[in-house]
Amino acid sequence: MGKTGKKGKIVILLAVLMAFGVVTGCSSGKPTAVVEEKYIPVEVEAAGMQTLVNTATVSGMISSDTDVSVIPEVAGKVMSVNVKVGDYVSQGAVLFRLDATDIEKQVGSMQASLQLAEASYQKNKEQWDTGKTSLERTQALANEKITDAKQNLANTKALYDAGAVAKVQLDQAELTLKELESSFASQLEQLEVQTSDSTLKMAEAQLNQAQVGYNQALETLDNAVVTAPVDGVVSQVNVTVGNMATSAQSALSLTNKNSLYTTISVAENLVNRLTQGNVVQVTVPTVSAGSFVGKIDNIGPSSDPKTHLYPVKILVANAEGLIKPGMFVKVQLTTEEKAGVMAIKSEAVVLKNDKTIVYVVDGDKAVAKEVVTGLDTGVDIEILKGLTQGDQVIIKGQTLVADGHKVKVVGGEES
Repeated sequence: MGKTGKKGKIVILLAVLMAFGVVTGCSSGKPTAVVEEKYIPVEVEAAGMQTLVNTATVSGMISSDTDVSVIPEVAGKVMSVNVKVGDYVSQGAVLFRLDATDIEKQVGSMQASLQLAEASYQKNKEQWDTGKTSLERTQALANEKITDAKQNLANTKALYDAGAVAKVQLDQAELTLKELESSFASQLEQLEVQTSDSTLKMAEAQLNQAQVGYNQALETLDNAVVTAPVDGVVSQVNVTVGNMATSAQSALSLTNKNSLYTTISVAENLVNRLTQGNVVQVTVPTVSAGSFVGKIDNIGPSSDPKTHLYPVKILVANAEGLIKPGMFVKVQLTTEEKAGVMAIKSEAVVLKNDKTIVYVVDGDKAVAKEVVTGLDTGVDIEILKGLTQGDQVIIKGQTLVADGHKVKVVGGEES
């Protein structure tokens, strides 16, 4: 009885093991393996609201908005040069000096001529003033004497008419009046000639001419010292001590490093997306890995007839003076911008059977959702229809799954 019970237990154990596939059948001679359930690993990112910006990068070269050529007003031998390339100068700073020996002689000569003209004018003015005074006194005296003579003639005529005086006395009174009128007329005519202002005006004109000549000589002397017309950095020096400098050639060049710009060329599909005054990012690879602030100053109204590209002038801030004219730059232009839009990674979008598909994770399965897309920056893409904020969008493994496939989230930003 004991042996029979032991055999029964062994049979039951074998039956259980065979039910779970642990014991092999006699026909196959191989063990039956336990089958594990399959899934596809994916990474996800939640759909959310974003600001999307499309940009275009265009190359250009830096120029100065205030490149100034310094040209001397007068020609002369260079006596000294006070600056070199790279020096910063303020407006009014002395750049170089010219030999002023001959100019100083000219100033002396003009000064002497001015002094003579001043003396001549003063003498003529005094004579004119004296003559004018004499004329006025003579006119007053003539008026007084002639008035008295006229009164005497009237009195004498009254007496003659009354028979109180002889005819000879009346004739004498008339003669006296005529002689006075003739005498004073002659004197006044002579004084008026002497006090004519034509001589004085001529002396005044000569004085003015001498003053102009003297002022011009002084200005020429001042021009022998050449100063900076604006603040800036000396970018070129074309004069040397001992050589001649003339007004036919630029002696120096100044650049204002705080006022730089670049002119880029953009295609017709971009030009209408730009707006004057907009801020742009400017990078100068040789200066810094970071960016500088630029502003669109001018957009050309017409394209270049050869390239069919439109010129766009961009002012570049250079407060630290790191950027220099001639450096190459890259300008990042904002061509399109949308704020507050539903967006996901561009790579999450898949085209299948002429449909735009996005896979989202629902529980442990991939669910295909047809979407309508909008602005695509190449990194993120706008979703106009088909997703809800917070949807777990598959961004890695999306090309390996199909609708209903079992998935396992192994990375990403699952919300």
